[in-house]
Amino acid sequence: MILDSLERIPYKLFLRVCETSEYYLLDTSKKSREEATDEELKALSSIWDKMYAEHDSKQSNEQKKVFQISKNIDQLLTTNKTILFACFSLRFEMNTEMVDIIRSYNHKLSTDDTESYFNDLDRIEREANAYTIKAERYKSMLPEEQHSSKEKYTIDDIMASYSAILGVNIGDFNTITYTAYKGYEKQVNAKINSLKNSNYGK
Repeated sequence: MILDSLERIPYKLFLRVCETSEYYLLDTSKKSREEATDEELKALSSIWDKMYAEHDSKQSNEQKKVFQISKNIDQLLTTNKTILFACFSLRFEMNTEMVDIIRSYNHKLSTDDTESYFNDLDRIEREANAYTIKAERYKSMLPEEQHSSKEKYTIDDIMASYSAILGVNIGDFNTITYTAYKGYEKQVNAKINSLKNSNYGK
């Protein structure tokens, strides 16, 4: 099945595609990117662009800003981990795939001689720290309540809190669709605002 609308796609999967740009995930028959042809990936990318545009149109300017900053942070931290893992692997065994990954991020790695090879790995690991530094800069741009929070909540934590606040079982967190999640979010916000107003009225 092709997940071609916000009504169909599970919210957790929507977030995953946002973070990874792995469009094959929109086709439930595909287990990996390699199973999709270039034509299929192009079609799925087009589907994603339309869905994301619809999502974007529903967001306030502040929500768009926070969402984009959070996405940038995740991408930078993922890049850092990917490069460090590749370097770690290459210190034990020469692997063309790992070399290609490092070079895909525009890092120069010489494989001509041993000394240059290990010197380059040292340099690349140092350069990888720049991704975490940039991520920290982005974190400073987040709203104060998010930036200052020491505990990072997962989407599962948020869904569990929605279930508790609403007093209902909202279902399997892995299958709750984008539109269903947004519906629960509105109900929770309305309930919280109602409680705030009733407390202010006392």
